Amino acid sequence: MGKLFDELDLRILDRLQADGRKPFTQIAQELGVSEGTVRSRVGRLTRRRMVKFVADVDPNELGLVYVYAGLRVQGPALKRAVEAVVAIPEAIYVVLCTGTFDVMLELMCRSNDDLVRLLHEIRSIPGVSHVDIMTILGIEKDEWRYTALASEAAPLKE
Repeated sequence: MGKLFDELDLRILDRLQADGRKPFTQIAQELGVSEGTVRSRVGRLTRRRMVKFVADVDPNELGLVYVYAGLRVQGPALKRAVEAVVAIPEAIYVVLCTGTFDVMLELMCRSNDDLVRLLHEIRSIPGVSHVDIMTILGIEKDEWRYTALASEAAPLKE
C-alpha cells in the first residue's frame, strides 16, 4: 500500500494542527508554495476523509462526566458488540485494540446517574463479559501534533 501523505501534506497538516484557523496564504508563504497548492491538498485530504476540522472542547469545562471504558468481549460476539456500542450516542470514540481489553471507548455523560444508566446498557450487550471504567478528572495534555512521527524528514519543529 502506498503512502497516503507525502512530505508536503504532512508539513501543511503540521501547521493546521498547531492552528486549525491559520490562513492557507500564510501556510503557503511559510512552505514556499502557492496558496492554491495548499487549498487543493487540504481539499483532497478532507474529501477523502483523511483529515477533518473540529472545535475541540474540554468536556469537563462543559460539566460533562468524561469516561474511558475498556470492554472484554467473549466468543464470536465482538462484531455485534462493537456495533451495539457504536450505536450508543454517548460513545463518542470506539476502537478495537489489543491487550487487556478488546474494545476501548470514550463516553460523555451528563451526570453520574446518566453514567450508571449507560453502564447498565453496556453490560447488557451480548458477549460483553467485563467493563472497566476510568473517569477523567482533568486533561493534563491534549496534543494533536503528531505529523512528525509520519515524516521521513527531520521532525517538523518550528
